[in-house]
Amino acid sequence: MKNFFIIISEYSTENKAISTVRNRLEKGLKERGASVGIHEGYLDREFKIPEETECVITIGGDGTMLRASRAALDRNVVFLGVNRGHMGYLTELTRIDDYDEIIDRLINNDFKIEERMMLSASAYRGGKRVYRDYALNDVMIGKNDFVHMMSFELYINDTLINTYRADGVVIASPTGSTCYSMSAGGPIAEPTAKLLLVTPICPHAINTRPLVLSPTDRIRIVTKHNTQLVSCDGADGTDLEYDDELIVTKARHTTKFIRFKETSFLDTLRDRMRYV
Repeated sequence: MKNFFIIISEYSTENKAISTVRNRLEKGLKERGASVGIHEGYLDREFKIPEETECVITIGGDGTMLRASRAALDRNVVFLGVNRGHMGYLTELTRIDDYDEIIDRLINNDFKIEERMMLSASAYRGGKRVYRDYALNDVMIGKNDFVHMMSFELYINDTLINTYRADGVVIASPTGSTCYSMSAGGPIAEPTAKLLLVTPICPHAINTRPLVLSPTDRIRIVTKHNTQLVSCDGADGTDLEYDDELIVTKARHTTKFIRFKETSFLDTLRDRMRYV
């Protein structure tokens, strides 16, 4: 690869250790004839990864990687994460002991690629689409009212499953199973699996359980409350109104991660859980 783009978390731009990582990667890549673009700061919803980019390197936490993946839809790019955040489930490197080795392996395509499924979310009001976005981790409907519970109907492939009263619902990919979905009581899935996970948030019912669905299933949520919002991967929420319909399916897009190490997901899960 010859075309790289480095993204630094908005919370990390003043950190000297992170500046050192960025500077050494940039210098080493350029010395080997590579092109290196850099973005420091927040990635808003309109930001797009440059067309010529082959590899995106994020320096930060999982949030930085999530925003970068959504900014690279329809681009044939691979991602490498250097963790400077809290958990770092999505990042490959926590520290770099040998910059020359890492840079040479990037230039020479000496790595494995791990492909992760994404989610597609669209909201409709009176048959007209009013919202569309994509998520690597999860799609969340939550209440925009800190006092009252919200109500919604859940349909799977047009079959009504239940009408819930809850604080919301999380629809997660396997990658997102270790994030908000897990905190809400959802199952943990191996991240390269092809599954859809549906987990109500604080449901007002004793017998409510999370659902594990096929990637070909179509999830439809009909809102029965006016103070609700939808968000993909924690991005700015968009308001939903009474009787709006949210459709969530497996996206045609995927995110491709660079893997240098042979560490399994279970090893990563065990190590990360020590700090929770």
